[in-house]
Amino acid sequence: MSTKNLTIDDVKNVLVRAVATEAGLEPAELATDQPFTSYGLDSMAALAVGMEIEDALGLTDPPVDLLWDHPTVDALTEALWKLLAGESVPTAADGRR
Repeated sequence: MSTKNLTIDDVKNVLVRAVATEAGLEPAELATDQPFTSYGLDSMAALAVGMEIEDALGLTDPPVDLLWDHPTVDALTEALWKLLAGESVPTAADGRR
């Protein structure tokens, strides 16, 4: 997928598909305002989702920290959209440095 012509809906759709796959659900079954943990996603699932995001959106590092700091599809979509626009998206890890 070319990131040049991405819309925020494209980003959300990537997340919905990736999270639904890891949760064993159909994308239509996923409530985008529910925490990832409510679908049983653990750190291994987060890594898989992060790698899918990296591949689909052309990011250089899997944004696993973002999944924990923005724990719903809706929140993570906004964070990734900012990241793709070149904006800074702080994570909890930033405060621990």
